[in-house]
Amino acid sequence: MNSLANSFVMHNVKRYFSIIVLLGATLFSMNSYCATPIYQVNDVEGTFIQVPLSHEIYQYSREAGLQDLVVLDAEQNPLPYRLVSIANDTRVTEEKVVSESLRFFPVAPDATPDTLRKLHTSQISVRGNNTQVATTDKTLNNATPEFYLVDISQLDHELTSLTVDWVGQINNQYLEVELEGTRNLKNWYSLARSTLVQITQQDETLKRNYIDVKIPKKDFEFLRLKILRGAENLQITQVVGEQKIGEVIQKTNKETWSLKGTTAKTQTTVYLPGSHSKTYPVAAWEFNRNEVTPIDTLAIDFGTYTYGDSAKIFSRNNEKQNWQLRHQGIWFNAQVGSQWQKSSPVSVYANRDKYWRIELNDSAKNIAAPNLIFGWQPTQLQIITNNKPPYVLAIEEGTHTNNREQVFNQIIGASKPVWVGASLHPLEVSPDAFSRSKSVIDWKQWLFWVALVLAVGVLLAFSLKLFKQLNVSKVD
Repeated sequence: MNSLANSFVMHNVKRYFSIIVLLGATLFSMNSYCATPIYQVNDVEGTFIQVPLSHEIYQYSREAGLQDLVVLDAEQNPLPYRLVSIANDTRVTEEKVVSESLRFFPVAPDATPDTLRKLHTSQISVRGNNTQVATTDKTLNNATPEFYLVDISQLDHELTSLTVDWVGQINNQYLEVELEGTRNLKNWYSLARSTLVQITQQDETLKRNYIDVKIPKKDFEFLRLKILRGAENLQITQVVGEQKIGEVIQKTNKETWSLKGTTAKTQTTVYLPGSHSKTYPVAAWEFNRNEVTPIDTLAIDFGTYTYGDSAKIFSRNNEKQNWQLRHQGIWFNAQVGSQWQKSSPVSVYANRDKYWRIELNDSAKNIAAPNLIFGWQPTQLQIITNNKPPYVLAIEEGTHTNNREQVFNQIIGASKPVWVGASLHPLEVSPDAFSRSKSVIDWKQWLFWVALVLAVGVLLAFSLKLFKQLNVSKVD
């Protein structure tokens, strides 16, 4: 009797255990490896290929290091890969600057070459803020000069830039200048044309007062500096010649893209650095990114609107957070001649925030919404293929245990293969599906664990019930 009862109990335990194992396997398969293709790799030649990745990859991936990215062959086998930065073409070495103040002379409109030649030995006097040069022909006063004559005859080195300091009668000053060189004060050769900027707002000053030029040693005797625009009530106070030694031009492969803003609901500043700070009116726009690229530069694009005043840029990762100040200072955008001159981009560190805000002076409220320009250093994807095309880039769902780069390094070892370029063709998949799936709860994960716990509970309950039945059988 006891043998029969034990056999009955063991049979039921095996049956229930089989059910639990089957249920667990089903749930595990629901939670197992799943990846959505987003790009197909085209123009593949050879085993070692590389493809460039643009910022658009982050419309699908939500990981800063692209840990959810996989490369699959035609049989859905994952391939080893690694990410490498697109290196700059050249590096910047330590730079040494040799500076020397240059003699300069304001020249009247009707000055002759003989008059200019006499400036070499003329008597110079300073009266107030005006420099006067006395010659046998006339007095040249810099109140209304046609140009400025710069003496470089005594320089014993080349020039790579010219720095100009001046005093104006207004806070905002944009100077369009032209630089020419001569050997005989008769024939002039065009060397450069540039825009010099000096803006002062709220005790802050922004200067861009240099002219990039390449003048070999002893190539010219004099330079002619013409103020084509902005010469009214202007006084040049200093001209400095500079030679930059050891400079290497840095060429970057930076990728940039723009995002148009919308008028912010809150038109008062969100910048309150102190406990007693007061709000004040501003012109504000806000921006929502649809990707999470780790950007490293920011810029404001005003289009054809002239602006030269304070600007603040904020960001945050979600709408519940407080705004964080990323940049504040003077920003300018002005048309000088046929070209628009603007502030240089500012640096940020691998920022992936989704929400952005720009605050300008309140007087800019009626302008068209500016654009925010993002920039980053793009990367390349190096892939070891297995001759089973087509290959696709896919985004993996669920938990990411990406050891592809480790496998990649083990295969490559110390070898240096030749990488052949390939291209990416986007597949028809909406980035919105990825952003939604990553912003909500992963119900498959929850369902798996809840069902597993319930299954274990059911197994224990049935086991207790069967053991009770076994004990009753023993008593009988």
